[in-house]
Amino acid sequence: MIKILQILPSHSPGIDELAQSIVNSFPETDFEVITAYLNPTLNKSALSKNKYFNFKKKETQGLRLKALWEVYKYCRKEKFDVVITHRFKPLYLILILNIFLKIPTCISVIHGFDDFSRSYRRLLLKLFWTKQWHFVAISDAVGNYLARISSNIDGQQITIINNAINVSALSDSLLEKKQSRRHLNLPPDDLIFGTIGRLIPLKGHHQLIKAFKDVLQKHPSSHLVIIGEGRSRQELESSINTLGLQNNVTLTGHIDNASSYLKGFDVFILPSLKEGFGMVLLEAMTAKLPIIASHTGGVPHVLGELGELVQPKGYPKSLSKKMTEQAQLTPNQRDEIGNALYERLLKNFDEPDYQKKWSELITRRN
Repeated sequence: MIKILQILPSHSPGIDELAQSIVNSFPETDFEVITAYLNPTLNKSALSKNKYFNFKKKETQGLRLKALWEVYKYCRKEKFDVVITHRFKPLYLILILNIFLKIPTCISVIHGFDDFSRSYRRLLLKLFWTKQWHFVAISDAVGNYLARISSNIDGQQITIINNAINVSALSDSLLEKKQSRRHLNLPPDDLIFGTIGRLIPLKGHHQLIKAFKDVLQKHPSSHLVIIGEGRSRQELESSINTLGLQNNVTLTGHIDNASSYLKGFDVFILPSLKEGFGMVLLEAMTAKLPIIASHTGGVPHVLGELGELVQPKGYPKSLSKKMTEQAQLTPNQRDEIGNALYERLLKNFDEPDYQKKWSELITRRN
């Protein structure tokens, strides 16, 4: 029996789903997988075997001495064969603790480009990275980023495992178009451009709203909906009011299971200025939507030749141009694009292939 611990900082819908998929990669007859969370949240995870450390936020910042001690005691007691970390905080803890624990296989899953933007984090890798460690990057772009950050990490210590979703399960959860629009309070007959994401500057919502202003002048029966919450909300509301778009742009705030309402959109937009992969793209592909997205990070790999890619430096003019082009298509033409993206999803990003790669990686290293 191989014992695996995967550690997450806190609950996050996208990463929780990936963590569950990793759990499902390993048959219970041969593996025991426990998923641990450093910080508590109101929502409990659906993962079958959990460990909640319940650290306060300040206890996972700075030197993290209490967190180091508690995680050390737990790992020493359980004697794990494999530890999988997500994000930097769990990586920090296990990097240091494995000097003493000597866990045979440690894997760090990197989901974006900011985990090692600070010099002290790169120094930690240089000091504590050993042959027991391995990186899993969620896209080729993230893999290339990891290869550049430290001279003591070679290509043999990096594996690319593209993010994936359970297409069948998500398809079953999607509400129909009319029902989705009623729930989101959207015009039933307008052309709906929509996006889902945290309201932070990096997600590009401010530029999206400006781009939509130009689209609306040419296509007055169009509407923009942004699902998500975050620190940029007040700024975005101010921009909407300044541009006179109060009746044409909807900020829904946070919505649980937001992907269930994707069929209420006609066109999905991912305007992020930087994006490691873009799990929400897979959700939009499941809903068979045409997609306009930033040409950044792993996004081009996800969409291939089927998405409309826009350089973030060209916002908002280039974004409004692509949105206008989509508005000029017939519903049947948009359906054709959406169906082609769905076929690409099934071929490249469905859960079974993801789980197979995880199983092969762990088996190879144990």
